Amino acid sequence: MYSLKSLLSSLLRRPFALERGMLQRLAARYSLRRPYPDVPPYAAGEDARMPSGRLNRSEMIRLAFEFMAGNVMTGDYFEFGCWGGRTCRMAIEHHAIHFNQKMHFWLFDSFQGLPALSPLDRHPKWKGGDYCTPRKEFERIVSESGLPPDRYTIVEGFYQDTLTAALARDLAAKTRAGVIYIDCDLYESTRAVLEFIVPILQQGTVLCFDDYYCFNGRPDRGEQLAIREFLNAHPDIEFVEYAHFGWHGKSFLAHLRNGGQG
Repeated sequence: MYSLKSLLSSLLRRPFALERGMLQRLAARYSLRRPYPDVPPYAAGEDARMPSGRLNRSEMIRLAFEFMAGNVMTGDYFEFGCWGGRTCRMAIEHHAIHFNQKMHFWLFDSFQGLPALSPLDRHPKWKGGDYCTPRKEFERIVSESGLPPDRYTIVEGFYQDTLTAALARDLAAKTRAGVIYIDCDLYESTRAVLEFIVPILQQGTVLCFDDYYCFNGRPDRGEQLAIREFLNAHPDIEFVEYAHFGWHGKSFLAHLRNGGQG
């Protein structure tokens, strides 16, 4: 048994997706613990460096879909902040396990990088215009990931222009959110996203905040401040703590105290 585990550990580290997938299924079949975190070859370096016992982005997204499947939930995937296409690509790959062709992807980004920063959002790690992936490049990544064009919708523009009440009502008439991935770094952007998603929340919507612990983990900055203000403004909505991922992220489950939709 030890030799088999050693062999799996060695082979699983090779960057061959097909072989890696086959070996992971073999390990699961014989109840062997995976010897390393799930790290796609295109993942960010910090995901590959995550210590044992800590989820990286890929594992967090997979956990979110497993939560949905385990609770027999339906709903779509929403992503706010699509820089590099890596997170979206992880979601496309993981959703296929339980929700292939049953889930629509709603993808929101300016494709111009971060907006101009307010004093509250200034940080030595970024500036206005950073994290820009051209739309054509992003579309290429999504296409090569195998998601058919009719399974995703891109909403292009800065959130102050695109996250309208009319669009939120239109989405709520069609669907609910199963997983929401918020990777917009800034307090102001996150606050806009949170107000926008109220109509599409359902009991158990998984909300992943990629930058929860930025600003040195301060509760009065960034995503943490946006979450606190949002919950204070919406006493009928509760965020139940779920899982941490990376050094930077935290996830929650939506609980609607009125028992219905957001």
